[in-house]
Amino acid sequence: MPYTSPNQTISPFILLIEDDKSDIALVKNNLAQSGVLRNHLSACQSINQATTFLKEYPEFSTILLDLSLPDGDGMVGLKHLKKAFPNKIIIVLAGREYKHLGVACIKAGAQDFIDKEQLEVTSIYPTICFAVERAQIYQDELGTQLSKVRQNSHQLYQDIFNNSKDAIYICNLEGRLVDFNQATFELFAFSEEELLEIEVHNLFHTQERKREFLYSLVSNQSVADFAIDIEQKNGKIRQCLISASMIQTSEFTGYSGVIKDITEQQKSDDLRKARDIARQSAKMKEQFIANISHEMRTPMNAIWGMSNLVMQTDLSGEQKDYVSSIKHSTEILLGVVNDILAISEIQNSQLKFDYKFFDLYELLHNLMNVIQFKAEEKGLELSLKMKEGIPKIVHGDKLRLNQILYNLVLNGIKFTEKGGVSIVVENQNESNDFVQLKFTVSDTGIGIPSDKIDAIFETFTLIREQGMTQEGKGLGLPIAKNLVEQQGGKIGVTSEVGNGSQFYFDLLFEIGEEVFPEPIQAKSAATLDKGALRVLLVEDHKMNQLVAIKTLVKHWSDIEITVANDGRECIDMLDKNDFDIVLMDIQMPNMNGYEATAHIRHKMPPKKAEIPILAMTAHAHVAKNEKFREYGMDDCILKPFEPKELFRKITEYTFKYKVLA
Repeated sequence: MPYTSPNQTISPFILLIEDDKSDIALVKNNLAQSGVLRNHLSACQSINQATTFLKEYPEFSTILLDLSLPDGDGMVGLKHLKKAFPNKIIIVLAGREYKHLGVACIKAGAQDFIDKEQLEVTSIYPTICFAVERAQIYQDELGTQLSKVRQNSHQLYQDIFNNSKDAIYICNLEGRLVDFNQATFELFAFSEEELLEIEVHNLFHTQERKREFLYSLVSNQSVADFAIDIEQKNGKIRQCLISASMIQTSEFTGYSGVIKDITEQQKSDDLRKARDIARQSAKMKEQFIANISHEMRTPMNAIWGMSNLVMQTDLSGEQKDYVSSIKHSTEILLGVVNDILAISEIQNSQLKFDYKFFDLYELLHNLMNVIQFKAEEKGLELSLKMKEGIPKIVHGDKLRLNQILYNLVLNGIKFTEKGGVSIVVENQNESNDFVQLKFTVSDTGIGIPSDKIDAIFETFTLIREQGMTQEGKGLGLPIAKNLVEQQGGKIGVTSEVGNGSQFYFDLLFEIGEEVFPEPIQAKSAATLDKGALRVLLVEDHKMNQLVAIKTLVKHWSDIEITVANDGRECIDMLDKNDFDIVLMDIQMPNMNGYEATAHIRHKMPPKKAEIPILAMTAHAHVAKNEKFREYGMDDCILKPFEPKELFRKITEYTFKYKVLA
């Protein structure tokens, strides 16, 4: 027969003794979620205030006591309340600093001990329920004042017991159940009759954990959130937490327990941990790739720069071929680095698109100029055709469009030995505000076998046909595909072996209006030559110092270049001398470029604080994300740098600072 408790003698009125208003609100909210306690909770903020309250309102028979109160030690307060009101049920609430007092509180007369840090995730009403149940076994009636609320209290307990989603049960130490709720046999997956015939402890896994649970319970009189696995009738294992308290009378020795099934929560926690590990791994991978990129670009800057300088000297035809091969190999290596960074961004879902209005015609013609020499090296024709109805100003990601086209055109040149590569742009669909443009890159190259077409957009895939040796790494096309599709476009290819390939993609753009800026007074770059150009070069790499100095001196014969080896030297030199521009490396010892720039912008006199600062860095993400602007830098030169780009930016920013000021 199920265990039947004595007549109910404890009221549902609960007094919370707590001085922290946020904790008071937390407990009220926790109890309100039970749906039956919201109107039966009052609060006092000290032991003295609670003593006065309890004398006036004896029907408050259950006390939630915070151990940290303004008028005395928590244990002293507990003992005082137990002595003044021996028939009250006291449940202790304790923060982190009082967790070690759990057993002492139980010995001092508390019915239970609750960790305050768990209030946000654990309901405390089962604890109150069990405290009430245990008190029923020990206590006599409290008198006529309490008799008015006895049937309400019994109903309260039954509601909690029957409606709880957690398994609530009472059993002896052998595991024979004497009382349990609906959730108990739902958890074990046995029928009510079957549960009464078995020892539930035999369903605890492992037997060693079962013994640990019973030993801890008997030794400490209670356990909280004891992790154990439960085997259901069908053999499935559920991960659970048990909280239990001993019950001892002249007629019965056992315990009351609450089993919380955390299987699904544990799965979520495991998934969350796996996600966090994956994110951390991706972050480490990204940092590793970024560092490798930086370490590769730094010596590549010296190789590239020295090659450019050597090409400007008197060389024999054979020597020019050698230097040209060095430059060409450096370009290939640089392309590999750029593509690996792009693939890393794609795989880590870190692609960001910067949508702005830009001149499409200008982008396409600049692309042709940049890539023209690669076609000329192989004797190929490179052409651009823009059909009717192509708007000049569109709203989109200029950088990503350029990247897509560059990869597709470069791919066409790579696999074409005769003929040429063409770009065709056509208007597929247009409304008042938007236009859908189709870009087609065609080549007269070796073509792609039909059984290989589906594979060419996969990472690190190379198609080798007709004995041709292909240089590359199989990254350009996967990058282009991802950049198109993540902007909502489609990309495809048609091809025939021996007759070339046609790569095509479409993107949707908002149509913009061309804005003509007001003309300003014309000044030529030669204006800078009328006075010496004073440059502060901040660079710790000796070879890159030499490359920058030689490159600038060959372009401006009367330039004055001062070298600082780190950010501290930069600040000292700028403090003592006047300069027209600062070329700032970022990764340096003692003080990096970001720190030095912040000091210049915020701690130097106005004139020097406004000096143009160009970041010169081998960190590709700094240039791509324009992170340098956050620190007050005006622009960025990515190593290895193109001399013409460096000259143009120095001229532009020095002109604004030196001439227009």
